[in-house]
Amino acid sequence: MVADFINWAKNNGIRVGPGRGSGAGSMVAYAMRITDLDPLEHGLIFERFLNPDRVSMPDFDVDFDDRRRSEVIDYVTRKYGDERVAMIVTYGTIKTKQALKDSSRVLGYPFSMGEQLTKALPPAVMAKDIPLADIQNPEPSAMARPATSAS
Repeated sequence: MVADFINWAKNNGIRVGPGRGSGAGSMVAYAMRITDLDPLEHGLIFERFLNPDRVSMPDFDVDFDDRRRSEVIDYVTRKYGDERVAMIVTYGTIKTKQALKDSSRVLGYPFSMGEQLTKALPPAVMAKDIPLADIQNPEPSAMARPATSAS
């Protein structure tokens, strides 16, 4: 199934990532054109993909061109049925310290600027998940309580 929709996308001119995550270590995935990375040539480890100590079943991380991703989803839905297709998303978050470092880098400031900014953070912030906006809050109790996440 994975090989089917990846090869459909490639045959229809939709850009597909070369392979990412543990699935890139599978020679079978490479032979079926699920990935474009030869695991032997790149020294990728199959045991990351299929490991007896792993609790969950193996999966493939697949990246499609964002502008044409919906075409792939439409194809899979038409071929396999709406009742068998689900949308899954993963997103990451970063904490205040990393946000300051990344922001200074993206804005073109020297690495040392990001370091200085993070060292200037109040000690109460360093090990907590506190929103960046609360750092400027003059109320000391704002840093004593954990951050709330939006649902």
